[in-house]
Amino acid sequence: MTYKFLCLLIACILLSQAASSQIDYDKIPDVTTTVLINDVHIQVSPVDSFGLGDILIEDGVIVQVAKSIDAPYDAEVIEADSAYAYAAFIDPLSHTGIPKPEKGEEKPKVKFPGYPPNAVAGITPEKNAAELIDHKNSSIKSMREAGYAISHSVPYGRMLPGMGSIISLYGDTNEEMILQEKVSMFFQFTGARGFYPSTVIGVMAKWRDMYRKASYLDKHQSSYKSDETIRTRPKANKSLQALIPVTKKEMAVFHKTEKSKDIHRAIALQKDLDYKLVLTGVKHITPAIEKVKSSGAYILLNPTLPKKEKEAKDKEKEKKKDKKNDKQNDKKEEKKGEAKDIGTEGDNIKDSDKKKKETEDDPETKALKAKKKKSYDAYIAQAGELEKNGVPFAFSMMDAKVGDLNKNIRTMIEAGLSHEGALAALTTHPAKILGIDAVSGTIQKGKMGNIVITDMPLFEEKTAVKYVFVEGHKTEIEKKKDKKAKSGDSDGEVKSSLVGKWSYEVEVPGDTQSGIMEISSDGKVEIVSDDTPGEVDVAISPEFDEDNVTFELPVDMGGTMMNLGFDLTFDGDSFEGTVDVGQFGSFPISGSKESGPE
Repeated sequence: MTYKFLCLLIACILLSQAASSQIDYDKIPDVTTTVLINDVHIQVSPVDSFGLGDILIEDGVIVQVAKSIDAPYDAEVIEADSAYAYAAFIDPLSHTGIPKPEKGEEKPKVKFPGYPPNAVAGITPEKNAAELIDHKNSSIKSMREAGYAISHSVPYGRMLPGMGSIISLYGDTNEEMILQEKVSMFFQFTGARGFYPSTVIGVMAKWRDMYRKASYLDKHQSSYKSDETIRTRPKANKSLQALIPVTKKEMAVFHKTEKSKDIHRAIALQKDLDYKLVLTGVKHITPAIEKVKSSGAYILLNPTLPKKEKEAKDKEKEKKKDKKNDKQNDKKEEKKGEAKDIGTEGDNIKDSDKKKKETEDDPETKALKAKKKKSYDAYIAQAGELEKNGVPFAFSMMDAKVGDLNKNIRTMIEAGLSHEGALAALTTHPAKILGIDAVSGTIQKGKMGNIVITDMPLFEEKTAVKYVFVEGHKTEIEKKKDKKAKSGDSDGEVKSSLVGKWSYEVEVPGDTQSGIMEISSDGKVEIVSDDTPGEVDVAISPEFDEDNVTFELPVDMGGTMMNLGFDLTFDGDSFEGTVDVGQFGSFPISGSKESGPE
């Protein structure tokens, strides 16, 4: 559905609700703050397993972990059926919960490009992530469903985007989500576009200058308060004021350093100025491990991995080509009248294949492939190398896809990272880095009720998250069906009777929304609303089960993502079903076939 369609749909619902309902202020929500997770394998910490037992959570806090717990009268009992419980994950740095800024406008006019205003230069250390959090932001739900309960979120920006806040990934208001604010300063080697500082060297010089000025400002303020003979009042400067906790080692600097060269630069700055340092977004660290180890800095790895060259797939393509060439040569023998043309074509193909083989056998080509493989193997082994060297690290999801996390960690485990080290990078290490290890990171009495339940042991290939508890609040994750390129009939194809164009009508209070839905033989579903005939929306994750079709349509409601869930049952040339519009409920949809496949 289009954005306009959804607005009209929700407007109709709200108008109907406003006209026909009253608020019952005496009604008490039917909820409980007590949860008993029964019969679950409990991994207390990365290195300590409790075995099969129960977990009791009250008012968002774990109050008991035991072999058997009698359910309190008011408890919601979760039958885990011998599933697996882990401390919910902690993201030590990302933009979770913070809306992406709108695309930049025209380049601002600055009188002195060598000395632009801080905001133009991307220097806004006074910006507070806690004031930017949107509890309805779609990234919160995505992270929570992946097993995360806590995130350290920072603003978007360039050199100094601002201060980070630690948030809980559950809450009905922005304020309710904030656990701690102003806990970090986010720093990047990202210069301004067309203004100073625009280069890495310029950024380093600017950082040194601002750090020292902030230190002088702090000393001036202290002297002004304690010494009555000092007449000159310190001038207010919000950017420098925000950096004073960094100079006093009360606030760590989370410095984005993707490459080993950036790591060396960041450590040099830290050694020169003396502040707490966390190296973040790290992609290439192997050459700098010893330097990092001696510096004592924490590491936040980017879990994104490069794609491995698909040698097997290439070999399969070569086999197909060989078969094609054989057929062409056979055809040449059978049809003598066309022997010349076909023979020439076959010879050309053979010559091409011969040249390609010669290229592949070339020593330089072999050396290049060997170098690429060595580089890839070293890349995926970095986490294991950090673990072997005793360097604590965690995984940051700032520039990573949460859907690839489990797969990528499995690859790292195959390359040398231990299961314990991988789990620590998701739980205890980020908790320690953020200074919240006293209340999170493990499943123990007195800690936050942040727990992830999986159907199989973590890091196995087909492991799926069943439940995520954030301070005792439950999110149940529906297990996704195996994706099929073409599904439905026993032969694996979409039923031919479903292929074609279908008219539809969605009944909402006081109105009817209509349009056309088209189902292709390859399983693609497209929808066009009558209200916006020029806009086509493509369904995601369509699934076909005989005469039942389900899919979702993501819609951006002014920065908040909402998925419309469709569940349709077809009967001949008509269908009926429901459209799930989240908190606004489900509404009937029906339709009939307009035309078959073209």
